[in-house]
Amino acid sequence: MTSKGVSIIICCFNSGSLLGQTLQHIAVQNIAGDLACEVIVVDNASTDNTKEIARSIWFKSSSNKINLSIVHEPKPGLAYARQKGINEARYDYLIFCDDDNWLDKNYINNVFTLFDKHPGVGVLGGTGIAQFEDERLKPVWFDTFYHGYAVGAQAEKECTLNGVYGAGMAVRKSLLKEVIDTSPMFLHGRKQNHLSSGEDSEICLRIRLAGYNILYSPQLTFKHFLTTKRLTWYYLKRLHIGFAKSFVVLNLYEQALNSQNTKLPTFYWLKKALYYWGIYLKYWPKHYSAYKKGVGTIEEIHHITWKNIASNYFEYNFETIAIYRKIIALKSSKQTK
Repeated sequence: MTSKGVSIIICCFNSGSLLGQTLQHIAVQNIAGDLACEVIVVDNASTDNTKEIARSIWFKSSSNKINLSIVHEPKPGLAYARQKGINEARYDYLIFCDDDNWLDKNYINNVFTLFDKHPGVGVLGGTGIAQFEDERLKPVWFDTFYHGYAVGAQAEKECTLNGVYGAGMAVRKSLLKEVIDTSPMFLHGRKQNHLSSGEDSEICLRIRLAGYNILYSPQLTFKHFLTTKRLTWYYLKRLHIGFAKSFVVLNLYEQALNSQNTKLPTFYWLKKALYYWGIYLKYWPKHYSAYKKGVGTIEEIHHITWKNIASNYFEYNFETIAIYRKIIALKSSKQTK
């Protein structure tokens, strides 16, 4: 059983160098007198001093209003680490705080208030603010691709969206367990240094299938600490390849949500693969001539995105039919309740 309160889940893989500020910002939260709160640090197969740093920082900076627990998840992967945190959480309102997210001092209170105010909302998201390790090393292309780093407002005002950043995302535990326990997720998030992606978006899509809304609120703000090693063109390309590789599954969810079709055409995957290969080949000469002159062009990101989407439709091929069937079954089961 879970009760009303807030559980902050921080999934860590070798996070010793990042956890200090993240935990300190949680420790100084403005917590309402009767609000129950806890922090769960999930050590996901770390080989550094993540656990020791967490205990040391918390001992030095925490008040008695927030409890800290450190749990171990030996199986590498964000999905497994999050599942461990979800299972350990005592409270129904969860915040997925990345190890480099510095939550605004009212974040926890605002999550609690927004969920109580909006019973039809299953997921909350906010605004990320870039906190550079060294402002002087900010790439010239960053202002074009900042959303990929979970930075910036996601809308002009509080409103419902199709999805929100995974960084700082808040979810109702009871609802999340319901939609996950019904059928395993198709995407599994990042695994150690592999930049796979899409699990956050799939959570939002599952919540929408269940008939709940995704709410963006500018009341929820956090700083996203960006290390210099993540601000390279090579890293950004890997990031967008990860986004592209999740596209097939996420697009099947959108198809199920927005279409009355309960079945996919047999060669749907082939049609989509050829479509994206066609775009890739059509614009390849133009894009290549643009990005061969130097890094930082949006043409190169389009180039690798279309190529990887096409390749992944070929990889999934007929499996898309089975995935779509399962998504439709999830949609149908919610409609009959």
